[in-house]
Order: sequence, then C-alpha cells, then structure tokens
Amino acid sequence: MLATLSQKTALEQLDIEHTAVRYLINTLTDEEKTRPDTIRYGLYPDQKLSFKDLLAHLITYEAFTLEAVDAWKRGEKHFAIEAMQSEDSSRKIHYGGIEDRRGQSLAQTLDEWDQTQSALMAMIRKLTNEDWHQPAPFATDTPLDLGGVLEIILVAPPRPPYHHLPVHIPDSAVYVRALRGN
Repeated sequence: MLATLSQKTALEQLDIEHTAVRYLINTLTDEEKTRPDTIRYGLYPDQKLSFKDLLAHLITYEAFTLEAVDAWKRGEKHFAIEAMQSEDSSRKIHYGGIEDRRGQSLAQTLDEWDQTQSALMAMIRKLTNEDWHQPAPFATDTPLDLGGVLEIILVAPPRPPYHHLPVHIPDSAVYVRALRGN
C-alpha cells in the first residue's frame, strides 16, 4: 500500500485524535476510566471494556507503528504489516494489546499512552517527504512505502484516517453523559 495521505495530514489528524483522547482522560474520574463494560462500539461481541482497556487498545497500534518504523529503518518487515491485513491476525492484535496491559495500573496505562503518542508524533515529525514515500527496503508483493505502513497499522478499516477513537466512542460528550447517568 502506498500512502494515501501526506505526512502533514497524518500529523494534523493524529493531533485531533490525541486531543480527543486527552479530553476524555482529563474529563473522566479514575473510577469512570476503570469501570468495566462502558465501551459499546467497534469491539468483538465478547468484550466488555473500560476506558482504560480502550487506552491499552489504542496504545497497541501506536506502539506497533513505532516498532514498524524502527524495523523499516533496519530493512526489516514488522509482523504487524501483514497481520493487520489478515482478519485472524488483526483480531489477535486487537485482543493481545488489551490483555498485555490488563495488569497495569491506571497510572501506568495513562503514562504509557502519554509516552507512546508523544513518541509517535515526534517520529512522524522527523520524517522527510522522501522518508514518507520511501519504497520498502524488503520484498513486497505490492508497492509499499513508509507512509503506507503507518496507514496499514493506524488507519485499518473501519477507522477514518488517523482517527481510531471514534470507532469505539463516536461522541465523547454522549459517552461521558452515559457514564454519569445524564
């Protein structure tokens, strides 16, 4: 996959995404962040997630993106590139990222989200236009550039470009009101 969006657009859209997540982090109480079964959308039927679990889910994709760019720079293909294009493998990523972080405290999850999103934004800012459109340094069946790798991992359908939160919380204000019984 070749990038469909520019680096500038990716940064702008991720900034909007991170601002929306930050709004919820700042608005919700600790109890509301950890209350189970509050996420209603974009999940598999057996999942009953809290906002903390959702943060773990969001962290997973951003962390894998950072790892994929590091692997790319070494001339290696990160497993998530193909995994995100397979229903079974992407499901394992979906569940795995949440389970891997389930034992973390809320403070640890919030700290990891802060670090991961900051690192992702900094990494993208450092890329040049040439980096963004650099062809894969490894064999591929279809054309692939670095910007395309970010889209494969961060923008996989049904996500709108660089916006993962709305898949799970379509309207933050409605979500907060529902948590508070308003």
